[in-house]
Amino acid sequence: MASKGLFNKDWKIPANIFKYLWLLVISGALILSAVFVIISMTQIPDTQELENPSFEVASIVLDDESDGKVEEIGRYFKYNRDWLTYEAINPGIIEALVATEDERFFQHIGIDLRGFMRAAIYLGKRGGASTITQQLAKQFFTNYSRNFPTRVWQKLKEWVIAIEFEKRYTKEEILAMYLNKYDFLYNANGISAASRTYFGKDQKELLQEEAAVLVAMLKNPSIYNPKKFPENALKRRNVVMNQMVVNGYLEKPVYDSLKMLPLDISGFMKSKNYSGPAPYFRAELTKFIYKTFEEKGIRKPDGSKYNIYTDGLKIYTTIDLNMQKHAEASMKEHMKTLQETYFRRWKNKDPWTYKADKEEKKIRQNHLKRLVENTERYKLLKIRILGKVLTKLNNDHPNFTLGDRDMIRMENEEKDPGHLVSIVKKKWTTKERTKIYQSILKSDYWPQLKSDWNTFQKAVSKDFKTPRKMKVFAYNDVGYEIKTMSPLDSIKYHEMHLRFGSLSVDPQTGFIKTWVGGIGYDYFKYDHIQQSNNQIGSTFKPFVYTVAIKERGISPCQKVMDQQYTIPAGDPDFGLLNTWAPSNSSGFSGEMVTLKDGLRKSLNSVSLYLMKEIGNTEAIRDFVGNLGIDKKKIPNAPSICLGSADLTVMDMAGAYTAYANNGQYSKPLFVKKIEDKDGRVVYNYQPEQKKVLNPIHNFALVQMLKYVVEHRAAQFKSEIAGKTGTTNDHVDGWFIGFTPNLVSATWVGGAERWIRFENIADGQGAVMARPYFEKFLKKIENDKEINFDTNVRFQVPEGDNLVIDCTVYDQLAEQLEQKDLKLKKNEFDEEFDEEF
Repeated sequence: MASKGLFNKDWKIPANIFKYLWLLVISGALILSAVFVIISMTQIPDTQELENPSFEVASIVLDDESDGKVEEIGRYFKYNRDWLTYEAINPGIIEALVATEDERFFQHIGIDLRGFMRAAIYLGKRGGASTITQQLAKQFFTNYSRNFPTRVWQKLKEWVIAIEFEKRYTKEEILAMYLNKYDFLYNANGISAASRTYFGKDQKELLQEEAAVLVAMLKNPSIYNPKKFPENALKRRNVVMNQMVVNGYLEKPVYDSLKMLPLDISGFMKSKNYSGPAPYFRAELTKFIYKTFEEKGIRKPDGSKYNIYTDGLKIYTTIDLNMQKHAEASMKEHMKTLQETYFRRWKNKDPWTYKADKEEKKIRQNHLKRLVENTERYKLLKIRILGKVLTKLNNDHPNFTLGDRDMIRMENEEKDPGHLVSIVKKKWTTKERTKIYQSILKSDYWPQLKSDWNTFQKAVSKDFKTPRKMKVFAYNDVGYEIKTMSPLDSIKYHEMHLRFGSLSVDPQTGFIKTWVGGIGYDYFKYDHIQQSNNQIGSTFKPFVYTVAIKERGISPCQKVMDQQYTIPAGDPDFGLLNTWAPSNSSGFSGEMVTLKDGLRKSLNSVSLYLMKEIGNTEAIRDFVGNLGIDKKKIPNAPSICLGSADLTVMDMAGAYTAYANNGQYSKPLFVKKIEDKDGRVVYNYQPEQKKVLNPIHNFALVQMLKYVVEHRAAQFKSEIAGKTGTTNDHVDGWFIGFTPNLVSATWVGGAERWIRFENIADGQGAVMARPYFEKFLKKIENDKEINFDTNVRFQVPEGDNLVIDCTVYDQLAEQLEQKDLKLKKNEFDEEFDEEF
């Protein structure tokens, strides 16, 4: 029996079916419209959010434009993102995006009904229904859900928000927002950061096949990640370029050629807040910006505080990026050699015990113990073993942190009641802390704490003494090497690395050109430019000589006996309790030496002679205060004439600008201006300069400091001057060198006083610090891209009446004697300045 077909005349369509279909369509439209209205009124962001969507944009640190171009030094970010306008985006990226993600982008109103119907009919197999505008709405205002009903509701919200976006923005602005917002992984948010991360270049410089790789990631950045899944990325890249052919953006022969190219991401580098040049500078820059904004009341237009990590600031600094790179390279070259020497000298010796008495050993071991306690390894062990009992302790005493010393005190109290009272009397601890100890001792968890603590100590001892492969600091391209050692030996190894700090300043402007605050930011984050005060040794002596010449009219050619000088106890000028009679590092010659030679040889005898001639410390402290150094940091003691003060590299670099700048001090500064992401200037620098020396006296000091480094000058094109400094026991090595257009102050030393060379041959400033300056100056002199004038010379004042050439000085002295003025040589020295 034959079956009846669909259109058999016996089959009848119900008469009212079309009526119900129309009712269904109209009802659906009305319901959908109602949903749209409800979403529009209750679910979408307010007008302010839509018109000013929140972008967390990286702040960019820029170098000085003295070489004719501004370069990026680094950036601060929560999400590494630039803000690019549509006009600034590579056209190839735009074309690839539209062709692949939304080919009717310029025709629809935020929702592509045709694309939606296609996705519905083919269940998404021939493309998704989301437009670029909808994807942007999802990025800003919805979080993707895998729950089907929730996702449907989200989709409706995205439709409404997309339409609202289309009302408020041009198509070009929507494309720019989308590309600026997208997360490309590896801290690369937005197309600009992605281009630098994956290809190491600005997005404007991307080739078509490279742009296609990034657009390919828009489908799914994890699956089409060119770093992890290069095959997926390559296939998707070719799909993107094929879509460009389909949509008329790329010629077929060009595509056929490009699709054969391999995937090349050899320029890949993940961005970090501290990666790149000048990491120490950028860390200190952060503090400066927040402090300055707070002090000056600088706020965003809405009155809220700026966030350097999210508000897209542009920070124009004074750093010369090319100089900075040379400074960092010179540091590595010099410090690598110096560190190798240090390890050779200390082979088979332990700085934590070597030549240390009982008390000194205790100090060093306690320091080592603190270093152990500050490691992540120690903290994780503590949580694993003591976690439960520490939770109970913290509930009772929220602001109390349990350390080794605390446990020792409580155990001693348990063994010997009254111990805590005795240490309070000795002021080793406070009454408040003792009350906490007593409370813990009475608690029901004390036995468990004591037991767990002993277990923890044994675990620490075992773990920190067990050798294993470890990543440790090294002077190489990657900044580390793999060595087999115990964690404790690793701590000692890193602590035995000599530290470094150097700053270079333009003396005419005060602009800081280079900032090298340490030897490797990944391992040693402490900055030795501003944070570290170190004894400055003989680099202070020029200040004493300056005051002697300026205030007492003493000539650089005056001769002084190189012998031991003394300031007796009770001297009314200095008020010392004990007699002070310092020696020279090389003993006393017993000969007459000029001030020039006294400074060149760093003779303590001559410096103390001048201190006695000046007659007080206040004149020197006042002068140093005029050089930008906080006067409170200069002790009111005659020992300052030998450099007993503790100062920073910043202090000394600033002070020496006066000598390089014809007697005018220039305060070091490192920020020219700061703009917000809309280009509004929110901060402008204010130079701070003042005259501290007349040109004649300044010229005298410059000539003396030229004489100090005369034996090193021939290797340079520039005219140079400078002074070394070495402190007691060779703990600190300094060199401050300068030319007429650059002052460079450098310090080298250990993190602790016992990390040092044992003899002055290795530990003097001429070995520790001066080689860096020489390497650095040669590099910048020979770099044609740096606008460094090697022909400029120190200013010679007009009407100079202070004789610097001591041969001429002696001739004039003889002439005076021949004229029967019957002046003794020392009387001549006192009256010479007035006569000539």
